[in-house]
Amino acid sequence: METTSSLPKSILILRWVARIFGSIIVLFMLSLFIGEFLRKGYINVGHPGHYVMFAFSGLSSVGILMAWRWEGIGGFLGALGIIAFDLINIFWVQGSKMVGTIIGSLLWLIPASLFIYCWWKTRGKS
Repeated sequence: METTSSLPKSILILRWVARIFGSIIVLFMLSLFIGEFLRKGYINVGHPGHYVMFAFSGLSSVGILMAWRWEGIGGFLGALGIIAFDLINIFWVQGSKMVGTIIGSLLWLIPASLFIYCWWKTRGKS
């Protein structure tokens, strides 16, 4: 990664947009998880596929947070985690309820894609 002063302003802006938006998404998902757990004392899982989806959601969150330091690895991990989450949800768990899944995944893919783009534009320039 280049020093901040040598990067184009557009990359700096995109990087911070990805960081802020990705952090908001991760904090929102964490607050939903904690709120659900505190309200009931456990997480109600109706379908076995929800465990797998939860794991991929966590993987995507870790990827988004890792991208603060390692944009390429974190961005790809975040994108692959949410794509796997969607595929499991569409083909195994819910089947026909794709609109909400796709809209939700786009929210995750925005910061992941921005991190990947910033990494791609700055790789090998240090």
